[in-house]
Formats: sequence, structure tokens, C-alpha cells
Amino acid sequence: MIQIEKKYHFYAAHRNKNADEKCGRIHGHTYKVICSFKFEEINKKSGVTLLFSEIDKLVEPIIKKYCHWLLLHEHDALCNILSLANEPYITLPFETSAENMAVWLFTEIKNNSNLPIFKISLAETLSSTVVYEP
Repeated sequence: MIQIEKKYHFYAAHRNKNADEKCGRIHGHTYKVICSFKFEEINKKSGVTLLFSEIDKLVEPIIKKYCHWLLLHEHDALCNILSLANEPYITLPFETSAENMAVWLFTEIKNNSNLPIFKISLAETLSSTVVYEP
């Protein structure tokens, strides 16, 4: 078995009204994401499992979908105000904690790429990382 780790990042703003005061205010992060994949076989002819660029073609669009967006829980009252102001944002069906984002991104990658992802790490700050490995 071969494990491959690929690193990505995206920039996004969010707030979590159900967390503490600091997290409840709109603020942004440079999210750093590490996706871990398990491959059973190495191609005998090429010597690779899957080209890194092929992994990127499948994963980057999923990660980058959230880049430079304000991410809000679909029931956040701010959604109504932003809609009235014609200000774009992305709604998600959960509070936008690092934990929830890690689970969400893992599921999106697993369901939309057919890659053998087994773990994802999402760093919200330099000192705080969530690891999700179902």
C-alpha cells in the first residue's frame, strides 16, 4: 500500500454564532488542507500510483470552490441582510467550525472524486489543526 499526501489551501471568512464571542464575529482564515490517500498498487509500467496532477485536477476544484468567500450557516440571520444588499456568500448546512469544514471537505472529496481518501487535516491557524479520519 502507498499513501500520498497532497497539500492545498484556501482563504475564506466565516463566523460561528454558536461559539464564543471571538468566533461569532466575521473573521477570515488561510485554511491549510492536507488530504491523505491510500493506493493499493503501483503501476508497473509508469512506477506511479496516480499522477499528482491528476489528483489535483479532481481535488483542487472542490477546495477552491470556497476560496475568497464568506461561509455562513444556512440559518445565519446575516444571510437575509447580505441577500438584500446583493452581496455574495456561500451557505452551508452546518456551523462553519474547523471540525465541520474538515468533515464536509472530506465527504465532498470522497463523493465527487472517487479518490481513496482516508484522512483530511484542516488547519485554521498556525497552531490549530483538525484531523478527520472516519
